[in-house]
Amino acid sequence: MSILELCERLQNAAVSRTISESTWGYPIVGALHVLAIALFGGAVLIPHLRVFGSALDGQHVSDPGIEVRWIRRVGVALVVITGTLLFASGAVGYCKSASFKIKMVLLALITVNAIAASRQPRNKLHSAISLTLWAAVIFAARGIAFF
Repeated sequence: MSILELCERLQNAAVSRTISESTWGYPIVGALHVLAIALFGGAVLIPHLRVFGSALDGQHVSDPGIEVRWIRRVGVALVVITGTLLFASGAVGYCKSASFKIKMVLLALITVNAIAASRQPRNKLHSAISLTLWAAVIFAARGIAFF
């Protein structure tokens, strides 16, 4: 079975069709996805900005993410769930989208960067790479609608 055939099956699943064929399904899931991104993005951004000394001065840099860790976990779970639902509702189109493919590669690079950074103290280079990759994901995600 090819990837395209798998995407066709996924797109024809009941939950996928419910989202894509209903008047409010896709807009509601899309809005929840954006809210989840905002929640997760803020929880990711705060520790990185602290490393650069740009936000929340006065707190120790060695533990910049402890108090936002639970927000980050909830946010990423919501992003993955809503993103999967959005993908399923239009899987064939997304599989053909160059911007979607670029976004997935960038998310994989973010994951690799996060794993590498978890083995050492957070530093400016890691934060700069992470913020750059996240910015690139935003541009790629916006490109999905147009390319």
